[in-house]
Amino acid sequence: MKQKRAIKVDNERLNKLQTKESSVNLDWLLKQPNVNELESTLQFISFIDLHIEIENYDMQGVCHIFCNNQIKLKFIQIANGLLIYEETNCVVLSDCVIQKKKFHCHHNQLFLISLQNQKGRLILIFSHPISQKEWYKIIKLSAKQIDFLKKYRIQDNICLNFYLISHKKKKKKYAAQIINRKNFKLYDQQEVINNYVKILRNNNIQNVFPIISIFDENDILYLLTEQFIGSTFEQLLSNHKTQIIQSDLAFIIFSVLQNLKSLQDEDLFHGNINLDNIIIVNKQSQVGVYVINPIYKLYTSKSIDYYLHNICDYLIAPEINENQAPSVSSDIYQLGILLMLVSFYSMQDNLNPLFIQRILQNKQTLISSQEIKFQQYQNSDYPYLFSACQLELIKQMTEKDPNKRITVQDAIKHAWFINTKDKVKMQKQNFNKHLPSLKTIIEMVEQSDKDIKRKSLQSTNFIHQMVSIQKYEFSPYRQQQPEISPLKKTSESLTEIVDEEHQISDLIDQLNNKQYLMLPSQYNHLNQANNQLRLIQTENNIDQSQV
Repeated sequence: MKQKRAIKVDNERLNKLQTKESSVNLDWLLKQPNVNELESTLQFISFIDLHIEIENYDMQGVCHIFCNNQIKLKFIQIANGLLIYEETNCVVLSDCVIQKKKFHCHHNQLFLISLQNQKGRLILIFSHPISQKEWYKIIKLSAKQIDFLKKYRIQDNICLNFYLISHKKKKKKYAAQIINRKNFKLYDQQEVINNYVKILRNNNIQNVFPIISIFDENDILYLLTEQFIGSTFEQLLSNHKTQIIQSDLAFIIFSVLQNLKSLQDEDLFHGNINLDNIIIVNKQSQVGVYVINPIYKLYTSKSIDYYLHNICDYLIAPEINENQAPSVSSDIYQLGILLMLVSFYSMQDNLNPLFIQRILQNKQTLISSQEIKFQQYQNSDYPYLFSACQLELIKQMTEKDPNKRITVQDAIKHAWFINTKDKVKMQKQNFNKHLPSLKTIIEMVEQSDKDIKRKSLQSTNFIHQMVSIQKYEFSPYRQQQPEISPLKKTSESLTEIVDEEHQISDLIDQLNNKQYLMLPSQYNHLNQANNQLRLIQTENNIDQSQV
C-alpha cells in the first residue's frame, strides 16, 4: 500500500487570489517601526545543485517578501517537499518549522506564514486570509509544526511508542509515534531520524504509515498518522490466543517485501528489519502492515560501527561484517531470518535469545527434517510452517553469499505467495459451490418455520467456518477509517484535570524507562509487551502480489 495523500487545489480560486495579491501595494509597511518582524533571512539552496527534475507542482502562485529593506512580489512553487523560490532557489520544507501569524498596523492586517530552520527564516506575506489558508494547508504537509499539546490530548498507548491521541477542538482521533531525541548522544541518531521523516513523506514508499503532520518541539517529535489498532509482529506471535494462518503470514512477509522493493527503487534501504519494526494494523476489520524505524544513512567503513552497534548480531548479514554497506540485500537476509524464526516457532516456545540461538544453530537439520515430511505428504511439526515452498524461500533469503541471495524482485514473485493465493481461491470456489441457488432459496421460504430455522442454523455454522476465506478477497485498506474507535475510551473529565505538561513528562519518562527509543537495543524487540492484541482475525488479500 502506497501512501495516498490527496492534495486538493482549486486552481480557479488560486488564480483569483494571485491576481489580488499581485495588485496589492505594501509600500506603507516600510514606514512602520516594527517592520523588522517581517524580514526574511533564510539562505536558499540553488535549485540546480539538487540535480532533480520536477514535472508536476502541488501549488504555485505569488506572495510578498520583505528582505534588504525592500518589499517585493515573488513567485513560489511547492513540489516534492520543496518550496521553490523564483524558479532558481529552494528550501527543504522538512527541515523547517511552520507557523501562521498575523501582522496588525492601525486598520491594516496582513496574514503571514513563517518558515524557520537553522539557516534563518522566510516569511510569506499575504493580504488575504484565504491565501494564507490555502498555502498553509499545502506547506504543512511537508514542514514541521509546533504547539502539539495545545491542539492534541494524549490518551491510550497502542504499541511501542505509538499513542492514541485526540484533537481537543474537533474531537477527532489520530495515532502518533512519539520520539524523544534528548537522549541522542551521536549525530548519526539525529541523521537517521531526519531520514526516517523523509521516508515517511515519500509517497513512493509502500507500507509505511501515512504521515498526516509532524510536530517538533523541545527535542520531541510527534509523527501523526491515522487512527488504528495495532500490534508488533512480536506481540502477535507471543499472544497464544491468536492463531496465524498461512495467508496471514504470507501477507505480512509480502508486505515487508513490498516496502523493501519501493525503498530500493528510491536507492534506499531499511537496515533494521526485526519483529518490533513490523506492525500489523487493523482498521475496520481490515488488516495491513506498517514497516517502521529504518536506520538509513550513508554508511562508510568508518561509520559502519554505528550500524553494527544498533543491530542484533543474528540479524547482521555476513557481508556487513566484511565492511560492506547495508543494502536491500542485507534487508532480505534479515527478513529471511525472521521468517525462519517464525516458521520454527511453537506455542510453548519463548522468543528469547536461547530460542533464537537454538534455531540458528540447527538451521540445516530443521529444514532438512521438514523437507522430508513434506516429501512424504505429511504435515510439518510446527504450526507456522505450511509448505516446502516456504522452506525454499527461507533458504534463498538467508543465503550467506549476497550474490546468490534472492533479490527482492524475485522474492515478491516467489511460488509461496502464488501458491498461497491459489489455495485460497480454490477454497473459495469450493465454498461457492455449496451456496444455494435462487430456486432453492424460494423453496426454503415456502417450507415450514421449523425447517427454515434448522437449515439456517446449518448454513450459519458452515459460513462461520468459511468466513475468513470470503474476507480474503478484500483489500486491507479499501475501507475508510471508522468514525468510532473500537479502543476503550478514557474519561474526558479525568484527562482535563491532569496537567498536560506533567502528562507529557510522564510519557517521555515512560518511553525512556521502557526503552521506547527510535533505535531499539539488542534485545529490546524480544521483551514481552503488556498490551494484549486487539486484532480482529481476517484473511488477507495477496492479489496485491501482481506487482
